[in-house]
Amino acid sequence: MIPDAIEVAPGLHRIPLPVALPGFAGFISAWAYTAGPVLLVDPGPSATADHLLTVLSRLGIRKPDLILLTHIHIDHAGGIGELARAFPRTPVVCHPKAVRHLIEPDRLWEGSLATLGDVARRYGPIAPVPAAQILAADTLAEAPVRAVPTPGHAAHQYSYLVDDLLFAGEAGGVSIALAEGGHYLRPATPPPFRLEICLESIDRLVALQPQRICYGHVGMRAQAVHWLNAHREQLQRWHRLIAEGCGPGRPDDARALEACVDHLLAHDPLLASWPRLNADDRERERFFLRNSVKGYWDYQAPKAH
Repeated sequence: MIPDAIEVAPGLHRIPLPVALPGFAGFISAWAYTAGPVLLVDPGPSATADHLLTVLSRLGIRKPDLILLTHIHIDHAGGIGELARAFPRTPVVCHPKAVRHLIEPDRLWEGSLATLGDVARRYGPIAPVPAAQILAADTLAEAPVRAVPTPGHAAHQYSYLVDDLLFAGEAGGVSIALAEGGHYLRPATPPPFRLEICLESIDRLVALQPQRICYGHVGMRAQAVHWLNAHREQLQRWHRLIAEGCGPGRPDDARALEACVDHLLAHDPLLASWPRLNADDRERERFFLRNSVKGYWDYQAPKAH
């Protein structure tokens, strides 16, 4: 059974947001921080908004000071309209280019349906946020929350540093600690992907020397700089492995795509724990591994001049 909230450190709770899809019971989480300003980070999809509001009430959170969106993919921000209605005096912080999509989310929803299909339908549709409630991240004062642009997984992604704690969205990849020990780390590089941009974002975070990192998927890790550097090396390793073992590829070539995923699973040590995931989680991960390979294929494809 997935708990309502997990206190991972004093004043820091991870709130699992179960979605009715195999492998998604503990894959999406919101973060609630109460050790300083009361912060809610990435409230998740609209299908879980009522659950999140119930858990926040149980935690005694009546009015967050800020709702921080690392990016507006619907697994992270699809429920922001419901949260904005529940907390009408709380600013919603996002990338400046994301503001218009929160005010009028129709195109965001249509794009989500085109990319994710039934997964998007299970996440639920996106309700708008009042324009007056939105605060562009580049206007946020540095203290006590520092907003750091970290494009890569999404062009509109920000990370947030609070004291020594980094809320990184997917700038550091997807990180899963296995209950019996071991660690699984993978890139989240859907098209359009540009390796140099991802590496620059990681370098920007490493320079801040955070001590702890909170991932959008799935938990908190100490030694944040170690894990950021490990992911940096992984992104470069994938570039080599895909170029040497898979070729440029085509997104519509299903057999080549599966072979490339198998090649990465066999040769990337940070994916070595994949066989120890349960069957539903492995299937979910293959879905996202395929999407990440497509990002690399898009990046490596010859560009027209």
